[in-house]
Amino acid sequence: MHQPSYRDPVHGAYVLPWVRLHALRDYLGMVRLLDATPGVHATFNLVPSLLDQVETYARDEVLEGELRVGLVPAAHLTPDERVFALRTLFLMSEPLLAPWPRLRELRDRRGARASEPELHRAAAAFTDQDFRDLQVLSKLAWFDLDWLAHDPVVRALAEKGQGYDEDDKRRLRGRELALLREILPAYRDAAERGRIEIATSPYYHPILPLLADSDAHREAHPHAPLPRRFRHPDDALDQITRARARHAEVFGRRPDGLWPSEGSVSDEVVDLAARAGVRWLASDEGVLERSLGVPLERHAEGGLGRPDLLYVPWVRRTAAGDVRLLFRDRTLSDLIGFVYSKWRPEDAAADMLERLRAVGKRWTAARLPGVPLVPIILDGENAWEHFADGGRVFLAALYRGLQEDPALEPVTVAEALARTPARELPRVFAGSWIDADFSVWIGHADDRRAWDALGDARDALASPPEGLPAGELARAWGAYRAAAGSDWCWWYGDDRSSANDADFDRLFRRQLEVVYRCLGREPPPDLQRTFITTHAFRVLDHGPSGPVTPTVDGRIAPGHEWAQAGAYRAPQAGSMARGGAGIRALRFGVGADGLCLLVETAGPARELLRSAEIRVDLGAPRTLRYRLTQADAETRVQRERELEGWRAEPTAARAVADEVLEVAIPWSEVAAGTGPVAFAVSVWQSGAELERHPDGARIEVEDLPAGEERDRA
Repeated sequence: MHQPSYRDPVHGAYVLPWVRLHALRDYLGMVRLLDATPGVHATFNLVPSLLDQVETYARDEVLEGELRVGLVPAAHLTPDERVFALRTLFLMSEPLLAPWPRLRELRDRRGARASEPELHRAAAAFTDQDFRDLQVLSKLAWFDLDWLAHDPVVRALAEKGQGYDEDDKRRLRGRELALLREILPAYRDAAERGRIEIATSPYYHPILPLLADSDAHREAHPHAPLPRRFRHPDDALDQITRARARHAEVFGRRPDGLWPSEGSVSDEVVDLAARAGVRWLASDEGVLERSLGVPLERHAEGGLGRPDLLYVPWVRRTAAGDVRLLFRDRTLSDLIGFVYSKWRPEDAAADMLERLRAVGKRWTAARLPGVPLVPIILDGENAWEHFADGGRVFLAALYRGLQEDPALEPVTVAEALARTPARELPRVFAGSWIDADFSVWIGHADDRRAWDALGDARDALASPPEGLPAGELARAWGAYRAAAGSDWCWWYGDDRSSANDADFDRLFRRQLEVVYRCLGREPPPDLQRTFITTHAFRVLDHGPSGPVTPTVDGRIAPGHEWAQAGAYRAPQAGSMARGGAGIRALRFGVGADGLCLLVETAGPARELLRSAEIRVDLGAPRTLRYRLTQADAETRVQRERELEGWRAEPTAARAVADEVLEVAIPWSEVAAGTGPVAFAVSVWQSGAELERHPDGARIEVEDLPAGEERDRA
């Protein structure tokens, strides 16, 4: 079970809800389900970056945007919050949505794939009661099925079905926190009773072979293009060591086993794991095939021609000690992960049991010694939301079948290794459980740009400035470790994509920016631009169609002063996570006063500027900026140029912050000859950039001769 760190390293809010939602739905139920079959033992792998976030949620210390907007009294939701709720609170699979008629009705009224204009129309049409029902039902849909059936409060709310009030929301929040607080103690208790084994992963889920040496990719692809060589085995060891220590804090003892992120192994990783005290690792059958240079000979029905290779543990001997290795049966694992959700759960369980019995029969028929050990290893989260019943009926039937069949014994990895002799493995091929290579994380040009950026940040960490406070250095290292996680590069390139690509890209770049800022250095300009080149993001709603004629007074006057302006609407995810503060939209164009900007903020701009600063960055990245602040009733403008450090320069720019912020900058101050001027607008507080618009790109605008009526942005 793994989630990356969704915590923004600057403002501390979580930007995506997946830890909380999977915690509500899966994490507690998965371990509690074993209580009904005490003869079934299992191994759970919990990544430390996930543990940290579960604990933070359980302590009620953080609100991500979806949670925050779900708790606001429905009558007090702002127009932006209403749109955000309609965009995000339906993020669930059809099996999760299906049991809730009122939720399906609301989704259908919104539209199954609502466009931005449709979201705004629906937000205006939905009543306060509609939003209150959405707030409650979108959480109930993710709730643990056992709690839905047996917890008195949760069950009563589920049976009510609609017509919820604010007190219902408060009661549900109380049960949500109660469930979150039970998760980690439940795993510790099950482990202490010998029912489960708990393994760990490198702290922030990096791809260990690449962190140790990016050239590891060449083992599978000798002629593949690579980034500038990244070789930091000590950092890979540090991720393992910190993970085992964090595991001991939560569960009371250091783990024996390590699931290396995405099953990624190499000979060097085995050596590092041994040095950290790890006793066993696991990966995929494809890595075993390439390590041995011998095919496993899969039959059409999924059986193996060489069960003697896959269904045994292996051992790799190192100077720091022996490490056992298991390699998963990919066919059996993927049946659970990707196929059985489409079957009747009882039929799926029966099919899996029969396949396991068939392994034993083939083993006996081949007169192989001992008994076969069949490793089934899969993602512990994503499969279950595609089962109509959350996978609970299938798993319960499978566990009963395992417990009742004398020919089958479900054991933890440690139990299996204690009684099964291991064969010596001559080498460990460098690969993962995806195609036995690392192409997902380093095979695309976007991936390689990310590795180069990570390497630059690591070089900066190697020579921190003298006198740097220890706390700032520690924070820089923490941001670097999080940036080394696998999830950022998982979404780069053309092989994987999601609705949250921009969020992952932003989190990665933000982590690297924090490294530099903690070191007292300006981040490289490239970190202001998205690393994603495989698809374009919508930057503008539309460009200018002609000149603008604003009166710079901080108010939007009736009439046409901004009628021909270009427009940009800020994405809401980041600001909602922080409570809706910040920039909502920009309007821009060229008028008699030069480049003109209108910055629309979530509240009155004058209030935002009393505690924060708005910056307008222009020209080539990081060469010219305008800093806008408020002192009493006066909006102050400071112009700075980067010439071996930022230096103040005289300016004729004007700005007024009232309901909105309006800015006029003489074209002569920003134009750099012919061609468009590129700009971005950011919000800063206490020396930290809270948000940037557009993130990862810039808005371009050209000087428009008076009266010219064409789109030039």
